[in-house]
Amino acid sequence: MVSGVDGGDGGRSRREPLTRVFFALTFVVYIGVFPYLARLNNPNENVRTYMTMALVEEATLRIDAMVARHGWVNDMAKIAGPAPGESHLYSVKGPAVSYAGVPFYWLFTKVAPAFGRPIPGVDAPEEARARWLRDATFFLRIVVVQLPCFAFLVALERWLRGTTRDLSLRLTAVAAVGLGTNYLAYSHMFASHALTAATAFASFALATNALAARDAASASPTPRHAYAAGLAAALTTLLDYHTLPLTLLLAAYAAYSFRTPRLVVAVALGLLGPALLMLHFQWRAFGSPFATGHRSSENESYAALLQQGFLGLGIPNGRAARLLALSRSFGLFGTAPFMALGLLAIPFGLLFSSDLPIQRTRERIVTGAWLTGMALLWLTVSAAVNWRGGWTIGPRYLGAAPPFFAYGAVTGLEQLRRLRPRAFDMAAAVAAGTMLAGVVQTGVVSLFVSSLPEEIARPLPQLVAPFVREGLVPYHFADALFAHAVWPWLALVALLLAAAVLAAVAGVPRAKLAAHLVVAGIVAGALVVPIAMDIPATPGGEESPEADMQARRRALVGSIRDAWEPALPR
Repeated sequence: MVSGVDGGDGGRSRREPLTRVFFALTFVVYIGVFPYLARLNNPNENVRTYMTMALVEEATLRIDAMVARHGWVNDMAKIAGPAPGESHLYSVKGPAVSYAGVPFYWLFTKVAPAFGRPIPGVDAPEEARARWLRDATFFLRIVVVQLPCFAFLVALERWLRGTTRDLSLRLTAVAAVGLGTNYLAYSHMFASHALTAATAFASFALATNALAARDAASASPTPRHAYAAGLAAALTTLLDYHTLPLTLLLAAYAAYSFRTPRLVVAVALGLLGPALLMLHFQWRAFGSPFATGHRSSENESYAALLQQGFLGLGIPNGRAARLLALSRSFGLFGTAPFMALGLLAIPFGLLFSSDLPIQRTRERIVTGAWLTGMALLWLTVSAAVNWRGGWTIGPRYLGAAPPFFAYGAVTGLEQLRRLRPRAFDMAAAVAAGTMLAGVVQTGVVSLFVSSLPEEIARPLPQLVAPFVREGLVPYHFADALFAHAVWPWLALVALLLAAAVLAAVAGVPRAKLAAHLVVAGIVAGALVVPIAMDIPATPGGEESPEADMQARRRALVGSIRDAWEPALPR
């Protein structure tokens, strides 16, 4: 992304020292921890890893050999082969992450044997096979997901310089996305949800730049930028099937923004590559370019679920839409309160926008575009039979949403500054408080585990705190240097919180700093205290005294403890 909207100090401005410190802290957080529980066999990750392994080792999309070597996993399609009684297994996930891992896994297979770790055969000791899967997964996570997701945050901050000069507001928004939502959790998995946020928002940003350049009669957009906007939009669906409506909206927005026939053709060419790759994958795996593997799921109960409606989609469910927004256990606004400030874009982006007619029109188009995209995503997920998403942190099917709502919050607060300067200081402090609450509520959990069962409604008191007291923390950077210990993970949590506090106060004038901190602290405390208390709750986030819920939760916590890696010495 490049900065190209009006105002601000632009992409060429000197990066402030505090910004460098913030990203240095964030970088350590992003590469320093590796939550991994092999015995729970996360299908969201493992089936993608299996496909990458199969492509490199056997030049096939079939994952039969990987299943035989590393064990059964969910989210597989079972497709009949050409011979009678023959069948083969395939991943049902969007293939982009698996394809992206191919060159890096190939490199891993060449380097690992030099360190005494050859590719294990199906008859190799279980410990060797488990270690290969774990090490390969760690490597693929870092190069395919963790580093790109961190790079997106750097690009997001740079792009927001074209929207606001306010350092604290920019860093607060970036911290809210990268440290205070499930973007952090899914940046630590070989999965697609965090990457969809990067690709979708990159397409939006490039198209917004083109729209601004056209209205300002400044440097004309290039075919390269138009192609990139189309490519990023299409990659979003190649990563996750359910984002297709968002991709279509982004494609239309890009075509409108770039507008000239030559640039619209470039947008279309960008869309074409991932679309053809998806059609080819579906043809080779499922027998038709227009077939997905979901209805052929090897898991019969899952296949039956997806027989309902169109590929598991029915009519949008109002209750699902509400809980996806407001649930304190998994809703976007409930687990990341800063995101709710994105709704400020409705009054301040659509109604009370700039005084200049040209700029006002553009602001309304830009705001309408991203709000429409989010509405389409929300409706799609709320219409899904499996809208809750199973084991998850936050609303994983809304993984593309955080940067859009953060951008809406920044634009809304900037308009508030223009219309009500005295109210802005209070609003900025409230924004900082909501960001801090999200970092504590969701960021800390994201450094601890990659997904949670629905019954664990308040993971801080129900899982994280008791496990840490027992000495159970995930793999982390210091495992390569020392015996596994709790303190390095606690140090990462401290760096996470330090980055969030720095974002909240960076650039705030000294005369206003004390009041800013007091308001932000009160807001954060008011939001965090309720979820830090172990109050019985249903998966929907509503209080429930039912004993069976408590029993299921205790059983699940026990199963996670038994499967924990690395385990305590016995």
